[in-house]
Amino acid sequence: VPGPVPDASPSGSRPPSGETYTPEEEALLARLADLTVRHRMPVPAILFLESVKPLSFLGSQALHFFEPMVRAFFSVPDYDRVSALLERRESLEALLVRIEAKEEDVRREEREAKERSREARRAGTDRKDPS
Repeated sequence: VPGPVPDASPSGSRPPSGETYTPEEEALLARLADLTVRHRMPVPAILFLESVKPLSFLGSQALHFFEPMVRAFFSVPDYDRVSALLERRESLEALLVRIEAKEEDVRREEREAKERSREARRAGTDRKDPS
């Protein structure tokens, strides 16, 4: 049984209900959250994940059922990890927490960049104005 894993997210989010994950699972959850936010899909992803949370175990079993067909056509290296994560209901909540934290971090960075840009423009116009 793996011990507590240090949190991978800079915002300090922890897995819900004291759930611990292996470093590989942490990396997979972080990668899924990053991919979701990078494609600017956090709201649809959150709505979808919240609505299918009660069916997560059924979804993991469907992944196990379709695995031979999927592997015959595609190379999916994390397929086993995703299906194993979905078997634990807490994993969807952990993914939701990471998506929300990543989205918050990205929005904060965008606000800070916009503020720096405004300050740079103000400083540039102040130098041009001789009065």
